[in-house]
Amino acid sequence: MATVTISSRGQIVIPKKIRELLGLSMGNKLKVFQENKKIVLVAEPEVKPSELFVSASPHAVDKATKASREIDEAKLKKLLHDLGIK
Repeated sequence: MATVTISSRGQIVIPKKIRELLGLSMGNKLKVFQENKKIVLVAEPEVKPSELFVSASPHAVDKATKASREIDEAKLKKLLHDLGIK
């Protein structure tokens, strides 16, 4: 267990060993909450840009594009019908 000191601005420094063990570095975000008489810090998982996307085969992309186009065409057809336009 380490002891830290609160600065005049309310800041603390997480000890280097703990940062290293948890893989924390500058810019990482922590959730902070109070539980009973304790302050709890929980590291938010870091999402890498590469994890935001999935890979798909060209066939899957073509199929999704076609389905999207069909939905758009159906919506347009309904809108024109509702407006009384042929």
